[in-house]
Amino acid sequence: MPRATTSSFTTQSRRLEAKTRSGAVVLSARGVQPVSIPVGRTALTAVARQVGTARSVIENLGHALTETQKTGRGVRFSVEVTPEGTVRIVHPPENQDIAGTQAAERTSGSGLARAKARGEALAASILAHEDMVTAEELARRMGTTRVTVNARRHARQLIGLEGPTRGYRYPAWQLDRDGRPFAIIPNLFTALGDSPWTIYRFLTQKHPELEGRTAIAALEKGEDKRVLSVAVSIAEGTFA
Repeated sequence: MPRATTSSFTTQSRRLEAKTRSGAVVLSARGVQPVSIPVGRTALTAVARQVGTARSVIENLGHALTETQKTGRGVRFSVEVTPEGTVRIVHPPENQDIAGTQAAERTSGSGLARAKARGEALAASILAHEDMVTAEELARRMGTTRVTVNARRHARQLIGLEGPTRGYRYPAWQLDRDGRPFAIIPNLFTALGDSPWTIYRFLTQKHPELEGRTAIAALEKGEDKRVLSVAVSIAEGTFA
């Protein structure tokens, strides 16, 4: 029987050490075999704090892979991570000629700078909508003060979206007819993560579980429990 050499013991030790410093993200969906992706402990800890946004990244990657397989052409999306740890999709997947795009980027600036510019332009266009109001205006509609609005934003009781130049803007639709914020908002942050942009996206998207309606439309009908159930299933259905 061959004897184990010092080199083999060292290799096994390194493997064991690497294993103890790592973990795995498990992707699961109904009717599909779960997939386990080994990741480092640091990455796993970071993902656990941003389940909702991590789901968005994986979904966009899945859509991109599906699209490129169908068309035979490259697709692209960008992810922006802020120093505060917020993660958001700044350029959803779209069918485009990657070679042509890269050539244009070489002549007009770096790809990273262009991606950042696209993200800022998208955020600015959203914040410029008529239903986006200042803290002062939201305070007026709520019958309170700007200080209270800012405090409730920090407490994750209000959705405040920060843009590149315009400061914070607040979706007016998060208030009911009596000027009260949707009571479900804190629970959505708990389920989907700390990014207000993730909550905004969830509420404005149409969901099959809500008969193709947006979560906003369902909340306006008083269907808080259904909306929260969808949010929780999104989070729990992606990472086991």
